[in-house]
Amino acid sequence: MADPTDQPDHRDRNDVLTLAGADAARFATDRFVVLPLGSIEYHGPHAPLGTDATLALGFARELAERSPCLVLPPITYAFTPQITSARPGTLSVAPDVFLAYLTEVLRATVRAGATRVLALNGHSENQFAARLAAEAIVLEHPEASVAVVNWWRLVDPDAPLPFTEAGGNGHGGPLEISTTAAFDARGVGVAAAPDIAYEAPWWRGAAQVVGRGGRPIGFEGYHGRIGEVSAAAGREVIDAVVPNLLRFVDGWLERAASDDG
Repeated sequence: MADPTDQPDHRDRNDVLTLAGADAARFATDRFVVLPLGSIEYHGPHAPLGTDATLALGFARELAERSPCLVLPPITYAFTPQITSARPGTLSVAPDVFLAYLTEVLRATVRAGATRVLALNGHSENQFAARLAAEAIVLEHPEASVAVVNWWRLVDPDAPLPFTEAGGNGHGGPLEISTTAAFDARGVGVAAAPDIAYEAPWWRGAAQVVGRGGRPIGFEGYHGRIGEVSAAAGREVIDAVVPNLLRFVDGWLERAASDDG
């Protein structure tokens, strides 16, 4: 049997799943640790159930290639909203249970030595629990800094991406699923889903409706111009997001260090 230490080094050298126990001090010595946040959620017949986890982990690995850090395994089981929780294949965790679990994961990460933790989010609903969990941890550990970032918010609205409706946005839409395909095309099948016009009320940025009246018009567990999904378009999204992600991380770490002083 070949000695595994003879295998070439590659990008998973930064993944905690494959980190040697002898190197566990990296929790304290690396610039930061990344916790990808995903879900198991229906994104349409054309998309994998693990879309959000694939996106969060994919961007975490892209980041680690350019700004060395440790990448934790993604959190894949999460709370999913009422409009998708009854869809086939969605595995939703009660919100209080998810918040408690996420808080414990962050607590354990800080206890392992990390004082800079980036929660890199691929599932919209996670951002609310992540903010609350971060607040709880920093109250316990004032030396810590926890940043929560939603990858899709780092897409420059002026970026020349190849989507014709609403920048490709929409749950299970071409922005999200093209990017998923660029990271891992397994489970992506464009022919399986018709286009559904993207609908976002004018008040969406200021208010949220849960229950009746909260579902976008035409929503069938996804919406958007699915015919525009492609791995090539997804690579364009990645290339547009990663520089902004790097800029955010550098600014965050600089500000956290200045507070230390």
